[in-house]
Amino acid sequence: MAYTALYRVYRPQTFQDVVGQEHVTTTLRNALRENRLSHAYLFNGPRGTGKTSAAKIMAKAVNCEQPIDGEPCNQCDTCRAISNGSVTDVLEIDAASNRGVEEIRDIRDKVKFAPSDVRYKVYIIDEVHMLTTEAFNALLKTLEEPPSHVIFILATTEPHKLPATIISRCQRFDFHRIPLRVMVDLLQRICQSQGVQVEEQALQLVAKMAEGGARDALSLLDQAISYSKDEVRASDIMQITGTVAQSYFSVLARHIAENDIAQVMEQFDKVMVQGKDPEQFLHDFLYYYRDMLLLKTAPQLEEIVERTMIDDQFAEVAKLYSFPVLYAAIETCNQALSQLKWSTYARVLVELTLVKMCQPNANATESMGASPVNSEELTAMSNRIRVLEERLVQVMQGQVSTPGQQKAEETRKSEPRRIAAASGGSRTPMNRVREVAKAMDENLTRQVRGQWSQILTELKKIKIQYQAWLVNGQPVAAGNEAVVVTFNSAIHCDKTMEAELRSVIERVMSTVLGRPLQLLSVMEEEWQSVDQQVGQKDASDEPEEDPFFAEAIKLVGEGLVEVKD
Repeated sequence: MAYTALYRVYRPQTFQDVVGQEHVTTTLRNALRENRLSHAYLFNGPRGTGKTSAAKIMAKAVNCEQPIDGEPCNQCDTCRAISNGSVTDVLEIDAASNRGVEEIRDIRDKVKFAPSDVRYKVYIIDEVHMLTTEAFNALLKTLEEPPSHVIFILATTEPHKLPATIISRCQRFDFHRIPLRVMVDLLQRICQSQGVQVEEQALQLVAKMAEGGARDALSLLDQAISYSKDEVRASDIMQITGTVAQSYFSVLARHIAENDIAQVMEQFDKVMVQGKDPEQFLHDFLYYYRDMLLLKTAPQLEEIVERTMIDDQFAEVAKLYSFPVLYAAIETCNQALSQLKWSTYARVLVELTLVKMCQPNANATESMGASPVNSEELTAMSNRIRVLEERLVQVMQGQVSTPGQQKAEETRKSEPRRIAAASGGSRTPMNRVREVAKAMDENLTRQVRGQWSQILTELKKIKIQYQAWLVNGQPVAAGNEAVVVTFNSAIHCDKTMEAELRSVIERVMSTVLGRPLQLLSVMEEEWQSVDQQVGQKDASDEPEEDPFFAEAIKLVGEGLVEVKD
């Protein structure tokens, strides 16, 4: 006869056999005892925690000929037939391979027929989250009001993928991960019944690797029994799963705390020579530091024992790490694990991670016991920073210019002159610029300058290239329905006077300022020349004061002086 896997041999046959789910089994037993059955149940939780097994036990319990305190007897013909899968009225459907609307419509058409062999028709739909949207819609009405002889049991590992309309029509039961101590007791009982010798630490490792799933634990134990000869040891589990012994991590962590890169690389090479997976190695090392953090923060927590054996070596290594260094180590391992998914060279990335952990940052080094910086050095450094900040403020305000800045300004000023001279100046008519300079409105000019950044922002929303051409311009005068903007670059000056860009800028200025204004772009040298000419003309237009008239005002006052031609 063919060999049967352990997880099939020791599959629960009663609610009492389902370990770690007392909150579910107690409720179902009470409902069966009091005959308070629902038409639909939803079992959700991690893999290997007993969802499908509980569904089959439920199917036997509702149809058992001689139920015992809410439990199936497993002795009557009905219980045996359901266990063997020979009852056509108890259907277990895999929604992963029967996820279409046609399969659900077939179920909907057949539920109306009464069961032929048992009391209740039970439909167990496993991995129900795999159904399509159309299939869920076809199931809705039947799930809400099925015939009295039908019970639906839905099982899934991802309940968040189910529509809310489906969940609201079911009694929901959340299956939890099986605690480590409960898992170890289960494995110990199975090993005793199989007559297998096994180390306590080996059972701890198997339960740890299963991560709360009984099926995973039994499959791993089955593999370990096949691998070992007389006794299942912890080394056998490590060899099968590719994990590393805790004592090795303690030695490695000690070398990292001592910043001994050579020893760290040597220890890591020993693991790689044994064929260990770099990702699994880093995953286990992350949990090693995690357990160390819990040991230092909350040593009374039972959860620590679930991952690491608290021995003298582990406690001594934990004393070498301060909290900042421990936080940095965990964060470094976590970042490396995220990068390993996309890296081709896993070993190189893990080696880089170990080197980083041996070279912590300045704060971590100080917390590890490194000598702090001298107070005099800190004072001198603080003074230098303060002087540099003051110097930077002066440069930003234009009070001080660096040699490079002066050279750049000279080059920038000389270049427009050459370009302007070669091209004959800007495109803007200078007589129009002179009119604006003569009739400049101070209030309007201040308004334009104050809202210039808003004009640039609105222009950027239209097209960022438009804003780039105008950003170096400076509004210097506004009046007579026009604005004069100066540029240091002849290219920017000419570009802004092109018809398309100029019309966009004028439209934006009209929107922001609330009045239409014409754009006049000129070179800075041209504006200085115009401004100087207008200033000289204004000075020459003022009449010269008569010295006799001034002397008379000083003597008798302006009110008593009358001038006649």
